[in-house]
Amino acid sequence: MNHPTRTTSVSARECPATSEIPPLTSANYTPPIDIPRDAPDESQRPYGEDSAEAPGNADPASARTRFARLTEDGTGFIVGGSLIAGIGAYIYQFLGGQSLGAEAFAPVSVLLTIHFLIFIVILLPIEQLIIRRLTLDRTATGVPPRVWALVVAAAFFSVGYAWIGVESLLRGDMRFVGFIAATIAVHTVFVVGRGHLAGWRRFRAYGMSSGAASLLRLTVAAAILIVRPTATGFALGLILGPLVIFLWRPLRPVPVDRVALAPDEAGSLGEQGLLFGLVLSSAVSQVLLLAGPLAVAALGAGEAVVSVAFATFTLLRAPLTLGYNLLARILPPFTEMAAKGARQELRAWGRGIGIAALLLGGAAAGVGGLIGPPLVGLFFGTDFRPASSVAGLVAAGVVLAGAGLFVGQILVARGQPVRLAAAWLVGVVGAGVALWLAGGDPFQRVAVAFVIGEALALTALVVGAVAVPGSNGRGYELAKRSLDIGGAIAVLVLLSPLLILAALLVKLDSAGPAFFRQERVGRSGRHFAMLKIRTMRADGGEEVFVEHLRRIEEEVSASQAGSLKIEDDPRVTRLGRHLRATSLDELPNLWNVIRGSMSLVGPRPLVPAEAELIGLDHARFAVKPGVTGLAQVSGRDEISLEERSDLDAQYVASRSLRVDLSILRRTVVTVLRRRGG
Repeated sequence: MNHPTRTTSVSARECPATSEIPPLTSANYTPPIDIPRDAPDESQRPYGEDSAEAPGNADPASARTRFARLTEDGTGFIVGGSLIAGIGAYIYQFLGGQSLGAEAFAPVSVLLTIHFLIFIVILLPIEQLIIRRLTLDRTATGVPPRVWALVVAAAFFSVGYAWIGVESLLRGDMRFVGFIAATIAVHTVFVVGRGHLAGWRRFRAYGMSSGAASLLRLTVAAAILIVRPTATGFALGLILGPLVIFLWRPLRPVPVDRVALAPDEAGSLGEQGLLFGLVLSSAVSQVLLLAGPLAVAALGAGEAVVSVAFATFTLLRAPLTLGYNLLARILPPFTEMAAKGARQELRAWGRGIGIAALLLGGAAAGVGGLIGPPLVGLFFGTDFRPASSVAGLVAAGVVLAGAGLFVGQILVARGQPVRLAAAWLVGVVGAGVALWLAGGDPFQRVAVAFVIGEALALTALVVGAVAVPGSNGRGYELAKRSLDIGGAIAVLVLLSPLLILAALLVKLDSAGPAFFRQERVGRSGRHFAMLKIRTMRADGGEEVFVEHLRRIEEEVSASQAGSLKIEDDPRVTRLGRHLRATSLDELPNLWNVIRGSMSLVGPRPLVPAEAELIGLDHARFAVKPGVTGLAQVSGRDEISLEERSDLDAQYVASRSLRVDLSILRRTVVTVLRRRGG
């Protein structure tokens, strides 16, 4: 295949910026998926200030600046805050249980149970409603009257239930009846505040407030332990924690534009029946998660088996704590997609999350069966250890449940509460039928029914999310985008421990940040910031890169077929060589895939200076750049520039889902054998 000399393709590793590289501007950067940020758009900053490998960036102040920019969209803060909140909640319960004993802790356990049910079934849907309203109309502050009516009704029934059972449930302590009312009140204020923070894209504040509430609760618990452990003291910690939301002034208006509704979407994004659908779907979805121990007891199991089931479900559903808070991060962009009429992208997300659930569900079953029993034994005692098969089933079901929550946000964004509630009802009915038909001991039957119910609910949610009138459900681009989303999510989750370890080792190996962003040229010549793990010295000079560009220009002019690889690059660190050989430095590229600026498979993206030498008329710029590609599985950096150019053009001409899957399979083999590294 012949190409003009100017279109010879190359792919750089992580060459630093030069003074000739133009800054990113709003004119030349348009991300395929618009995920707004708290801070100004990254496209308005020069690339040279963002690259961790640019000279002079070893300064600690600039390192802090880069970290702030890396986390500016707030996702990192939501993840961190959610982890703190989840871990803190478990520590809070463990401290209370161990310091008070089973009998004295009973009123607190009732308070926590009622709080959890009200928070998930009533308050979380209210938060989602507020987020969606503010996403569509940034001036729609406050809370609709029907929300307050729902909260008052929930509080009335909760307080009435506690008052009637005060002797049996609360050991006759009427103060806890008031504590239940106060807990519902302050957590309503908390979710209303967080809803405004997320609706106005203040994701950083959202994450920090979530973590701070948990830390304040733990601080109160620690103080109670020092003075005198009491049940009322632990109850006060639960009440006081959410008040930290006022530190972030959640109702402070933020000057952001309203989302422009597409003409054909203006009449389909109303709130009619949405709150009812959200509450119903939350209640139904929680039945599958919370009714497990009750179902085990109903099947005639003894008290010991019921306790094992309770401990297993309680511990293994812990990751969902992170998922509940991440809903606030994905609902706004989903709502904007719905408002702008991006139906194909929403379909791809629905299918992609389903693909990720299938991949992660199988992995969770194996990991849960392996480490689930010892973890339950560690936290609850050896008598609580479940069988490996049961632990694996519960872990897989939790993954499917989490995926269902995320897919459901597409239906929330589109204002389709009937589909949302119907999907979860399908799951509950399916679980009930499976429970009736399944064999084995009670806990085994419940675990099987749990997985089947969550799988049916997820399937129904995906079907509801992709069934959009007026959108074409076929086509390579939709299938590719779905595979990108599903594959990137699955790999990031599975390899996140390895990614975190690599980042820590980079920090220990050499001065500078663990991650860096670099300007690359994507589809149709659009610039985007690609994320990678740093493998070069942060204070490395530009001389090597300037010489690299000069050599490329000479080879392009002379039509030479030299290798792209820079031999014995002095900028590469000792650890960086190993990261490059295993391609671990490319793992953060998967975040670009999720955002839509890259694909799993495609030509490797070039830095602007190289793209200028190659020419934007090359076929490689007709598609999204990829984490891997035909050239990478055919020799990586060992093949010549001309061969790489031919392979990139060959991929563009023959790309298909079958070709992409073949390249992904060959990529795994290439990386494991370290070919061409």
